[in-house]
Amino acid sequence: MKNILIALFLIAMLSCTSKQDNAIIYRDFINEEWSRFDFLEGDITIKKAPVKYDVIMEVAVSEIFPNVYENHRSDNSLLFNLTIKNPNDSGARSKDYKFSLKDKDCNWKADKKDGYYIFKLPIISEMTFGEEGEYKFRIENKYSKDPLYGIKYLSLDCRPSK
Repeated sequence: MKNILIALFLIAMLSCTSKQDNAIIYRDFINEEWSRFDFLEGDITIKKAPVKYDVIMEVAVSEIFPNVYENHRSDNSLLFNLTIKNPNDSGARSKDYKFSLKDKDCNWKADKKDGYYIFKLPIISEMTFGEEGEYKFRIENKYSKDPLYGIKYLSLDCRPSK
C-alpha cells in the first residue's frame, strides 16, 4: 500500500507543470513588491549552436501597478534592463526596455484574469545563440521609486524561433 501511495504521489508530481518549469527566470513576488536592486537571474544551456530563440517575458500586474500612490501611477510603464552574458564571459549584451501597459486613455492593454492583467512581452525576436554553453540572464528593475508595487509574477522564457 505504501509503494502504491508513493507511486501515485510521484505520478501526480510529474504530471503537474507550473509556469516556471520552462522559464529561464521566474519570480513570484511577495506582497507584490519588486525592490529596485533585487536582480532576477537565471541561465540557459545551449547544446547545439548556432540556434535562434525568441525571448519572451510574461508579467502579471494588479490595479495598483506601478505604485500604491496615485500620483506615481501616471506612466504605467514596466521599465527594466536585460543583460545576457555569453558562455565563458566571452561577451555580453545589455539593453533597457520600456513597455507601456496602458494605452493613451489609461486603459489596460491586457484582459484581467483572476484579479491580474497578464502581459506577454516580446523582448528579442530570433536571438541567435552563436556558441554552445551556458548563457546567463539578469533582469534589473529600473523603476525609480522603490519598490515597484502591484507585480504578482515575472517570467522570462526562450522559445525556439519559428
